[in-house]
Amino acid sequence: MVGVEDDAITVDVAGRRGARKGDVVELWRPLVLRHPVTRKPVRDRYPIGAVRLHHVGDNLARIVDISTLERAPEPGDIVVLRRAPAKSTGGNTGTWRPGPVPASAAAAATPHDSSSSTAGAAESARAKPPCRSGPAKKCPACPSKGSPEANEALLVAELFESLRGASLVKRVNRYEGWVRRYPQSSYAVVLYEEAAMLRELAKLHDRHPDEDDGKPQVSLASFVPPEEALVDRPLTLSLQLDGVPKAVILHLRTVGQPSFETLLMKPTGRGYYSVTLPAKRIEEPAMELFVEATTGDGEAHALTGGVDAPIRIDIRTVPEPERWQPPRATVTLWTDYADYNRFRGNDAAWQTEGYFGMRFGDIGVRALRSGFGVYRGVGGTLEDLDENELSARRVGLTYGYLEGEFGFHELFSLTARPVVGLGDGGITGGALTMVRIGNDLGTNLQIGGEFLGTVGVRAIAQFELNVLEDWPMMLRSEVTNQPGGSAVSTDDVRPDDEDALAEMTSTGTNDIGVRGIAQVGYRIADSFVVAVRGSYQGRTINHSGPGFGGAISYSW
Repeated sequence: MVGVEDDAITVDVAGRRGARKGDVVELWRPLVLRHPVTRKPVRDRYPIGAVRLHHVGDNLARIVDISTLERAPEPGDIVVLRRAPAKSTGGNTGTWRPGPVPASAAAAATPHDSSSSTAGAAESARAKPPCRSGPAKKCPACPSKGSPEANEALLVAELFESLRGASLVKRVNRYEGWVRRYPQSSYAVVLYEEAAMLRELAKLHDRHPDEDDGKPQVSLASFVPPEEALVDRPLTLSLQLDGVPKAVILHLRTVGQPSFETLLMKPTGRGYYSVTLPAKRIEEPAMELFVEATTGDGEAHALTGGVDAPIRIDIRTVPEPERWQPPRATVTLWTDYADYNRFRGNDAAWQTEGYFGMRFGDIGVRALRSGFGVYRGVGGTLEDLDENELSARRVGLTYGYLEGEFGFHELFSLTARPVVGLGDGGITGGALTMVRIGNDLGTNLQIGGEFLGTVGVRAIAQFELNVLEDWPMMLRSEVTNQPGGSAVSTDDVRPDDEDALAEMTSTGTNDIGVRGIAQVGYRIADSFVVAVRGSYQGRTINHSGPGFGGAISYSW
């Protein structure tokens, strides 16, 4: 049936199929159910009534009276022609006469033989088929004492009886062979339609009509697993099959586990199956899997991979996006007093320095700092101070600087500081250079040197220890000739003793001395640190003394 309109229906059983006005056709409703045990589709049909053809064309026929039907007709219902036999003009019993070959029957006559054609089917229709029924049972083309309808029914009954317990493929071949042999029989259209439906059913089991082994075939059409997946993220796997399996099973395990976990893949479309692995099942370092299909015969067929050669999917950690961190600002102030001669007051220095800095990152311009300093001291040569008992001279410098730290690696950086200051002789300059090994936010070592005009030079080695989170520590050593690291003339000298004359003041360069400094800080809050320091320095065993100092630092 091809259409339903109001109280009339249109069917494709028409003149070219041998139908005439007034012929009775039966309407059958196709039915497809899934067997609850085997899970295989079961196809059948049941009658919903019989009606007569009212308007018959070459390709379509129209039925206007459908009041006798048990159910409302629907497009797709099967139409079976029950044509009334032609009446003889001589009053004798009617005989079966060949009619035009139905197009469907002619097409079915050669489903697998390319040498056959519609013309060949028509030729076989005109040929007299041999009788295989014996004296009592004649074929439709043979003379018989019984009616032609009875002879046809006997042949069809024999056909059905011979196919008891036969497979789908065998039934298709026998039905189509019967249609090729008797294309003008009134049963030809029905048997052809039955063969066509069985052929469609056979395709669902992925079998070729020439095969008659009764075993369903399932094969993999497409499956492209990912090479890697992200940990703790759901993963959906899908594949396409040729054939209809009973079940598709995914076997899965994390690399290192002894056994596989079994998951059932669900159908998501005709031939498509998929399964979604939950996020908690995606674990590092990798997954191994293989897929099998079970068929109606109870056998498992490998589709891809296997126990000994599973498919591997690498699992990697989700990369965390780097968060933008605003520059870290720091304000620091420190002071340090160093006595080189047992508190005699003739060889000592007091330095105070403060700066504001911004830290940007580990690589490139790591930090920029701007600061100031005040340096005050007294000094002279050991000979003038200890043997000649001359007055020490005063040394002073007030300075400012701009410092940059440049990171070449997370654990390696270079610090450079130009200095401009005002000393006793006017404007002067200086510089500081340090190499840092390690990160400034952790434990690190700095090595470098400093020059301050009129004050002197010093070599520095500083070790910052940040093992205890709340107790930052520092150890520092210096080799220096400060505070009197430069020689001066009697015209520029400022005696430390107010009663001393320039000729009674040391004007030579300080001797080299060493310093050892230890500083311990305490983190009061995450961003606020206070520290105290102690030191000992000297130029000789007899020319030495202690020192002390402190620092505060605040970061945000």
